[in-house]
Amino acid sequence: MKEILKLAENFEIEGYRFYHQKMKEVRHKRVAEVFEYLAEMEKEHTEFIRRLIKDLDEGKEISFQVSEKPEIFSKRYESQALEITPFEDDFQDLAVLRMAYLIEKDFMEFYKRSAEKVEDSELKKILLLLKDWEASHKEIIEREIKSLMEKNNLDLGFYPF
Repeated sequence: MKEILKLAENFEIEGYRFYHQKMKEVRHKRVAEVFEYLAEMEKEHTEFIRRLIKDLDEGKEISFQVSEKPEIFSKRYESQALEITPFEDDFQDLAVLRMAYLIEKDFMEFYKRSAEKVEDSELKKILLLLKDWEASHKEIIEREIKSLMEKNNLDLGFYPF
C-alpha cells in the first residue's frame, strides 16, 4: 500500500510542477487560472497522500477528509469568456492544454488500473477517489481545449479525447 501511495505522491508532485510552470507560460488569462487551480489541487492531493502515508506509518485509521470542490471553480470558470488573442497564442495554449490533458488522463488510468489490482479495500477506495479527482481535472481541461478550438474554428482531424 505504501509503495503505491509513494508513487501516487510523486505523480501529484510532478503534476503540480507542470501546472505551476505552465501557468506562467500560457497566453490566456483563463488558461492560466485553470492551471493555477489545477496546481493547487495537485498540491492538495500531495498533502492528502502524505497524510495517508503518515497515518499508515503510525498505524492510524485512514481519513478521507478532503477539500477539493471543483464545482465552485467550474461556476466561476464558465462565466469567463476567452479573451481575444492572436491565433498563434491560441495554438500555443492549445498545445500546452493537450499535454495537460494527457497527464491527467495518464494519472486517472494509473489510479484506475491500480485500484483494479489491489485487494485492500481501503487502498482501493483511496485510488478510486484519486481517479475521480483526476477525471474532473481532465474534464476541465477538455472544456478549455474545446473552447479554444471552437474560438478558432479548428478541425484538426484529431482530438486527445
